[in-house]
Amino acid sequence: MGGSIPKKEVEAPIPLAEAPPIKYKRLYANYIRALAACAVVQMHSVGEYLFQFDPANPTDIKFITADIVYSLLRWGTPFFVLVSGALLLKSSRDETTGQFLSKRLRRVLIPLAFWGIVYLFYQYRGILYFGDPLPWDEIKRRIFFEDIHFHLWFIPMITGLYLLTPTFRIFIRHATRADIEYFLVLCFSITALQHYLPGFFLVKYIGWLGYIGFYILGYYLSTFPIAPAWKRVVYPLALLMPVFNAYGTWWLSVQSGAYNEKVFVYASPNVVIMVFALFLFLKDIDWGAFATRYPRINYAVNRVADLSYGIYFIHVLVLDVLKNGYIGGWHIYTVRFFNYPVHPALGGILQAIIAILLSFTVINLLSRIPVVKKWLM
Repeated sequence: MGGSIPKKEVEAPIPLAEAPPIKYKRLYANYIRALAACAVVQMHSVGEYLFQFDPANPTDIKFITADIVYSLLRWGTPFFVLVSGALLLKSSRDETTGQFLSKRLRRVLIPLAFWGIVYLFYQYRGILYFGDPLPWDEIKRRIFFEDIHFHLWFIPMITGLYLLTPTFRIFIRHATRADIEYFLVLCFSITALQHYLPGFFLVKYIGWLGYIGFYILGYYLSTFPIAPAWKRVVYPLALLMPVFNAYGTWWLSVQSGAYNEKVFVYASPNVVIMVFALFLFLKDIDWGAFATRYPRINYAVNRVADLSYGIYFIHVLVLDVLKNGYIGGWHIYTVRFFNYPVHPALGGILQAIIAILLSFTVINLLSRIPVVKKWLM
C-alpha cells in the first residue's frame, strides 16, 4: 500500500500569560450596576423597621439591623445615577437631541407606565377583590403628583436628568477639568447646605440641583484620573462613614423620638464621600482580568446588570409577596424564614437573597419575550 498519511501537526496552545487580552467595553459599569441592584434589594428588605423606631425601646434589634444595613449600603441608588452619567455624558454617538430623548424617554416612561399599573393593581387588590369602587381621585393624585409606589420615585428623577443631558453634553464638551470640579463642589455644597440649612439665603432659590451632582460625578470619575494622594485621604475617610451613619441616625432618632433620616439623605456629605470613594475604588479594579479568569461569574454579573432595570421595578413587589406568604403560605421576611423565627440580621440577608433570585428569574423569563424585551427592559 502507499505511504502513511502524515499526521496534521497539532498547534501548541498559547500560554495564558502570552495570550492577547480579551477586550471588554466599560466592564466596570456592569459590575457596579449589578452590585447596586443587590444593595438596593438588601436595603428595602429591612427598611420598614427604620420607620418603626420606638423611643421606649431605642435598642430594638430590628431597628439596629436596618440602621446598620442602610449605613453600609446607602451608596446603592446613587450608583445608578453615576453609571448613567458615566455612560451617557461620555457617549461618542453622533445623535441629535430628538434622537437621544426619543430613545431614553421611551426606555423610562413606558416601563414606568406598565409597572405603575402593576403596583396600582397590587395596592388596591383588596378593593378589586371585593368589588368596591376604586378611589379614583386618590389614584390620579398618586399618578401625577406623588409616587405610585415608594421606590418608583427614581424614574421621574432620572427622566429629569435625561431631559437635561443634551445641555450637560454641551457643557462637558467645552468645559475644562477645573470647570467640572468647580461645578461639583458648588453642586454638592449647595445640596448639603439646603439639607442642613434649608432657609439659608444662598441656597433658597438654587436648591434644585439635587442628583445632578451625582450625574456629573459619574462622568468625572470615569474620565479623569484621581491622584493617589487624594485616594489616601478619601478611602480611610469613607471607611469611617458607615459608623458615623449608623450612630448618627440612632442618636438623632433618640433625640427626636422618631426615626430621623437626616444622615441618610443622599445629599449628606457623609453619603457623598461613601459614593465617591467606593465608585472610584470599584472603577479602578481590573475587572477584565477578573472576567477572563472567572468567565461564569462574569456572565452572571453581566446578566444581572443587563436586567437590573427590571429587577429594580419588580423587587419591591417580590419582597411584599414573600412577606405576606403568597407563595405556598411561606412567610419570608426579616424576622421569619419559611415561617420560622430568625435573627433580623440573618433573616434580612436571606430574604434579600431569595428576592434577588426570584426577581432575576422573573425578569429573565420576561426578557425572552421579544415585545417585552423591546419595550420594558
